[in-house]
Amino acid sequence: MATKTELIAERAVGVDRPLPEEQGFDLLHRYFICPYCGSISRLFAVNEFYGEDGGVVGREYYLSCHDVEDLPPEEARNGTLPFRKVHHRVSDLGELEEVKITRTKPNVEVFLHAYNYNVRGHLTQRLIQRSDSFLPNFIGELYSQMDCPWGGSGTSGSGPNTSGTSEAFISSYSNGINKEGFNTNDGSGDASYGIQVGTGTTANSTSTYALASQIANGTGSGQLSYGSHSYSWATGGTSTVVARAFSNSSGASVTVSEVGLVWASNSAGNPYNFIMIRDVLSSSVTIANGGNATFQYTISITVS
Repeated sequence: MATKTELIAERAVGVDRPLPEEQGFDLLHRYFICPYCGSISRLFAVNEFYGEDGGVVGREYYLSCHDVEDLPPEEARNGTLPFRKVHHRVSDLGELEEVKITRTKPNVEVFLHAYNYNVRGHLTQRLIQRSDSFLPNFIGELYSQMDCPWGGSGTSGSGPNTSGTSEAFISSYSNGINKEGFNTNDGSGDASYGIQVGTGTTANSTSTYALASQIANGTGSGQLSYGSHSYSWATGGTSTVVARAFSNSSGASVTVSEVGLVWASNSAGNPYNFIMIRDVLSSSVTIANGGNATFQYTISITVS
């Protein structure tokens, strides 16, 4: 936290005297809209005057805000550069507009689990991390599903499939035909959709449409055998789990550094595959020759 000297040097408005302590006593650490920059910030106080006995007799009040004026819009939005903290001094607490922050955790959370087993079947590594993010195609498919009329026909929404070609998420929705939705249940020995693994480390962006470097299905050098999927659904419907096992018969270790969840949609019998989630692992998973690993996505919601 900045010192009192730094705070005074960063005053956004000039005030000759501090506000009475009793004005802000019950407002400390609440959230307000900053009248100077529009940020949602917490109010805090700095001791300004002391009596002869050393006790505080006055305070100044500040909002600790992020200054993004000097950052390009895309960098400010994506957080690729550090924000500079600016402390805006509040001249009139009575004019502050309070913001009620009631949720302490995200409404939707996704966690990625990895379980790595050696050739003897012993667990050698367990990784749990919060998923990086859903990707734009997920929102596009959600929109298409919500816009799907009963008994109608036509297309609604499109995006890049895992080959990078733009396709409609639903090519035709006539009387229950081709309403596959988020179909991730790819079979054993097929790496087309469902949970996929790769060796890429490139960060996600709004243009991400596939794994950076997918590991192929097979037993050749650098390949893994893709197993079938398993699913579970929590009682009450607040979470769902999808998992897939991968075995290594390539003759050497294979290292996984990215994981994705891909669904098959569009035309029945000729699906296009779209990625909805992709994660770069916080710690790579090296599957020994003869070993296997299971990767699992858990999607949960908070009901309030």
